[in-house]
Amino acid sequence: MTEPSTRRGFDWEAAGHALGETLDSYSALAVVGADPVATGRVAVGLARAQATRRHVAVGDLFAESPPIQELVQSDDPHGLVDSFLYGVSLSRIAYKVPDAGQLFVMQSGTEAPTYEEILPNPRWHRLAAGFREVGALLMLAAPASAPHIEDLVAALDGVVVVGEDAPRTLPLAAVVGSVRPPRAVVPETTAPVAAPAPRFSRRQLAALVGSLLTLALAGVALWLAYRPLAKSGHSALGPTPDTTKGITGVLPAVNSSGADSAAGIPGTSPLPHIANAGDSASAAAFAIELMAANTQAGAILKLQKDGKNLPAATFAPVMIQNAQWFKVIAGAFTARVDADTLLASLRRRKLLDAASGTVVRLPLAFLIDSAVPATAVAGMVATYADRGQPVYALRQPNGTAWLLVGAFESLEQSALYAESLRASGITPVLVYRKGRTF
Repeated sequence: MTEPSTRRGFDWEAAGHALGETLDSYSALAVVGADPVATGRVAVGLARAQATRRHVAVGDLFAESPPIQELVQSDDPHGLVDSFLYGVSLSRIAYKVPDAGQLFVMQSGTEAPTYEEILPNPRWHRLAAGFREVGALLMLAAPASAPHIEDLVAALDGVVVVGEDAPRTLPLAAVVGSVRPPRAVVPETTAPVAAPAPRFSRRQLAALVGSLLTLALAGVALWLAYRPLAKSGHSALGPTPDTTKGITGVLPAVNSSGADSAAGIPGTSPLPHIANAGDSASAAAFAIELMAANTQAGAILKLQKDGKNLPAATFAPVMIQNAQWFKVIAGAFTARVDADTLLASLRRRKLLDAASGTVVRLPLAFLIDSAVPATAVAGMVATYADRGQPVYALRQPNGTAWLLVGAFESLEQSALYAESLRASGITPVLVYRKGRTF
């Protein structure tokens, strides 16, 4: 553990709480330091101060910050990493803290953060905008030494530095406050010391004292002139917004401009809209569920191994007993008999054993591209596969192809993957699956 957390007698959370009282004009802040304990305590203190009057979500971007982790009263290990890398809904990783006003916490997740991938993600800009829109506050505790920490701070309103050293990559203008223990006072020696020879005459001393009194009086006058600002309750960096206006639930869902939810607290995420609702009767809804992997990496591995032998192969996230799994799927047929035929073929070719695989009805998918020339399909699908995105093609009556990703039973199920697409910079367009497999 580094020095700040062991500084005896210093209350990091209380210091954070005191600073938190001055942060009404901010909507998204990073809290960075070398020590996950001290930094976490400061973040919690800041958040508790603000949670008495508005909604606050604290996220842990350390591998684990104990003061934040101990506020999570759930056995579900998913957190921010799972949301950014695997598309777990933020509504499933934000936990309300009992007896703490409007405070929510989000833990790190099932894996240590990959800072090179997570911190520069443009999604932070959208999250910050969502919190700003409703007067809520997002606070992210992160290591000061993390690569790309400056990218995270640039997406937010600023940074609070915990401890002695701010990251050199951060511009000073981004620092809105700091928390550090007072420096130790060196005790005076008790040994007798000979009095030094006087350096000034009495006349010089009188003149010096007069000058100091003049400066002191000028300083008092300036303090009295500006003292009303200290009582105004406003930060010197800007006016205080109406922090309760527009909040109808815990925190808002995705707004009309497409910005991310302000923490996506349970029950607030809207369902995607189906772009081609008139095609429901002719949807290529039947498919084969091949397996369920408990990680996205496991689903990708299955597609890399057998994908070339599977028509319309993809995967989709689903929630099973409050945990996210990834179902690997193949096929897209308008008639169940065609799906039954594919299942029998896969078992005969030993791509499935006799007990594996089941026919399912999954009419929905996200449209990635349309009117793709048939000659370009293979190359485009391979490019997406290299990125770990399970895109497949369905041939349309005019000879071109739709590129689709995922296959979903319902609007609710598709919402899990919609968030992952947004995080990748793709606007999710939900459609009924149409066409024939290649």
